[in-house]
This record gives sequence, structure tokens and C-alpha cells, in this order.
Amino acid sequence: MRWTRSWIPAVALAGVVLLPPAALRAQPVTGRTPNLAGTWTASPGQLFFDFSHRFQVAGSDADIGDIFGDGKIVNYPTFQMNLGLASGLMAGFRYSTRSLLAGGSNEWQPYATWSPGGRHPAGGPSVAVTAAWNGATHSLDGELTGATHFGPLHVLGAVRGFGDGFERSGGADRPASLALAGGAGLEINRYMTLAGDVSDLVAGIDGPAAWSAGLELAIPYTPHTLTLMATNVSSGTLEGTSTGVAHTVYWGFEFTVPFSGFARWGQLVHPGSSGGGAGEAAGGESSGSGGGLVAPATGAADVPVGGPGTVVEIEIKGLAFHPDTVRVRPGTTIRWVNHDPLAHSSTSTDGLWDSPLVDPADSWQLVFDRAGRFAYHCTPHPFMKGLIIVSDTGVQP
Repeated sequence: MRWTRSWIPAVALAGVVLLPPAALRAQPVTGRTPNLAGTWTASPGQLFFDFSHRFQVAGSDADIGDIFGDGKIVNYPTFQMNLGLASGLMAGFRYSTRSLLAGGSNEWQPYATWSPGGRHPAGGPSVAVTAAWNGATHSLDGELTGATHFGPLHVLGAVRGFGDGFERSGGADRPASLALAGGAGLEINRYMTLAGDVSDLVAGIDGPAAWSAGLELAIPYTPHTLTLMATNVSSGTLEGTSTGVAHTVYWGFEFTVPFSGFARWGQLVHPGSSGGGAGEAAGGESSGSGGGLVAPATGAADVPVGGPGTVVEIEIKGLAFHPDTVRVRPGTTIRWVNHDPLAHSSTSTDGLWDSPLVDPADSWQLVFDRAGRFAYHCTPHPFMKGLIIVSDTGVQP
């Protein structure tokens, strides 16, 4: 590596050093770049499948237009699974085929990512630490990532450390041990983001920097994201995205599929529309943050919280309501705060209320004046369900 080239990742790397530890949070899938995973972690019980397909049009004078003709296409897919284990903790694995890094064999990379922090506004700074094992190169790898937002611009920076992966790839005398990476994304609107990144080795073998550029799409009214990309790396592992292939362009796409119902497996009782709920449930509704004292939502605790003039917040995150069941006193204002990259709604199962679509980073609230059990769901994503129990005591209404 030539340090003269390191200014590109070093600019974004400042985000790792300067982020205040009191303002950490996990970001959505679209808050990343094609070759950098960012600080995103799945919600507890959330299972995500990620398919990244990269291909090369072979031939010295071939270009992307030859895919519609007689051009030879060489494919390099990477499969990825992620499972949220606890708050900020995620486990997963990557599987890359035909890896050039591993001499054409397949790469297995199990890993764990931890993003500390908790409830912070969308777009706040965040950090994450990843530990990984590359089964093809027999290398223990790690990554420290930082991310933050400046209006519509999100910036990523990463420091990556490697065991002996690059040593087994031809650098026996100078095994690579460190790489710097940086990236950024510019949000055009809530469904489209332009993103790119650069990564380069700062110790060990001498090779071209890795780069990528892509258009990230949040598919409206679905939990899916799609990225169209160009890059000079064929593998999606930490090692594979840290050094590029000279004079080569790989084209491709990345598609994410969350399995939201996984978080509800094993539950014996799902929120439903049983019990009361007829008639008017609310004394008023509004969008935005509003006022009032905010009380913690304690789930289905025996003792109700809140009361007149008190706001209880329910987070919309990871295509689920958190908590999905709350017990409050009459007169409590329930505020739904959307931390997802998608628009959601709060819709009464019994037809008592129906919110407008709540945009990402926005909120909507409703006052519950009388006792009862009020089931609700999200209209665009009906598998998202919740239950509000309004009672003066711990006795079921």
C-alpha cells in the first residue's frame, strides 16, 4: 500500500474516532455501501437473507453491453445470513463462490457483530465491532466500523485487521495485517441512495485499492432493498472487499430479504382482537412528537404505566412493534416512533383508528381514554401486530 492513497479512506475513518459513545445506534440496511457492511445489526429474533451477485464480462475488449450478445459471463455470487441475537448483537455467515482470494475455491466466513447503544434518533452516530473467521484462508479477521449522518449524507469508516489470510494468498514475506476503508451515501429521496466506497491495504502485500459504486433502492411498501453496483472485487468477505483486481470491473446487484415472522416463532399467544375495544378508543390524534411526560413502555407488565398527560412510546424497528404489548392507564398518549427505513401505519383491528403512513424518523400518536384491549397492525405489513391494554389496575379489562 502507498500511504499517498490512504487519504480517501482516512477521511471517512475519522468517523470511527470522533463518534461520541453516548449517541450510538444501529442503522438500516440502506445506511451502508456495496462493499462496507456499516454498523447495521438485525433486531433480536430478526433473520435476514442477503444475496449479492457480481459478474464479469470476460474478454480483453468486452464491455457491459456484451451481456446481451455473445459475451462470456463469469459469475461470483455471495450469500449471507444474519440473525439478531440480542440488542445490538448479530451473528451470521457469508459464503462466496469462485473466490479469487482463495485461489478459486469457496469462502465460508462465520462472524459476529456487536453495535452498542440503544434508543437514539434515526441518523445518529453509531459504531460496530465484527469478529470473523475465513475458512478458506484460515484467517481470524476483525473490523471496527463507524457511521454518522450529515443531513442526507451518511459517512462510513472502517479499520480492518487480518490474521494470515493474505499471507496464504501470495504475501508470505509480508502478510497483510491492516486495511482502511471509507464510504459515503447520498440520499436522493427516501427510496433512492447513491453510495460508494474505497478500501486499501496499509500493511503487507501491494495491490490495487478496492472500490464500489451503486444505487441503493428501498422498494416501496416492502421490507426489501435492492442495490445495483459496479466494483472491482468479486468476493463479499472482509478480505475480499479490502483489495481489488486491477483493470477489472464486476457488475452486479444485492437483494435483501428479512424473515420478520422468525421473531415470533415459539410464541404461544399472538396479539389479537379479543376482549373489549368497541366504540371510541381515543380522545385525539396527532403526528409529530407532541408534548407530555414520556414514560417507559414496560410491555405486558402487571402494573400499568402512564396516565393523563403522559406519553408512552412504541418503537417501530426491524419490521416489528417494540414492545408489541403495552399496559397503560386511561388518558395515556401512545406514540409510535418509526425507526425503520420504510413507512408504516398503526391500524386498529376493530376499525377504531387508522393512522396515515408514518414516514421514517417520524411519529404519530393517539390518546386512549377508556379501558379495553385494542389490537392493531401495520396496513402495508399486516404481519406486524401489537396490543394495547388500557386499565387502571393489573386486572384484565
